[in-house]
Amino acid sequence: MLQQNLPVDDMIACHSCDLLHQRTALVEGEKAWCSRCGSLLYRTSNNTIEMALALTIASLLLFLFAQLLPFLSINVEGNKTTIYLVSTIDTLSQLDNLLLGIAGALFLVVIPLGVLLLDLLLLGALYSNTRPLTQFARQLLLLIGRLAPWNMLEIFLLGVLVTIVKLASIAEISLHQGFWAFVALVMINLFVSTTLEPEELWQAIDKH
Repeated sequence: MLQQNLPVDDMIACHSCDLLHQRTALVEGEKAWCSRCGSLLYRTSNNTIEMALALTIASLLLFLFAQLLPFLSINVEGNKTTIYLVSTIDTLSQLDNLLLGIAGALFLVVIPLGVLLLDLLLLGALYSNTRPLTQFARQLLLLIGRLAPWNMLEIFLLGVLVTIVKLASIAEISLHQGFWAFVALVMINLFVSTTLEPEELWQAIDKH
């Protein structure tokens, strides 16, 4: 039972059903689950920041590889065209739709890169306990939370896969390093979003 008049810092709401729970101390490796819906509330791990920082650095490198290396090639009756991911923004702009080109630049380059850089700044500050950066850790985490929903890399990958399936019958398609770097980037992002709970970052920030 949740006791009345508990300090706010001693309570936590379930991310799935909003049920309030009293926070209890956990030993290393333990997890706390919602008593109503069974969702994960929080857990205790000493290497959360190190793991997240390593994955963020890997994601940043993969993002650069995906943007700069050849993405895929399309061969139609001997006419071969090699496409770079960054060149798709210029292609969208050439379709007489400047707004579509701007949206592509924001959702495929600016926002994903911005989120990765903010992640790197936040996690690097927490890992090294660098001040005065840790003083702005809460603001950084809130900003990342607002930008993250606009990261459209997964949606773009689904669109690319659908396009490849549709073109496979009329063209020869070759997948290059940029494509596989992009796939790896999306997989890492999905892994982080499903395994790294925001509550763990808030706990790490509170310790600083």
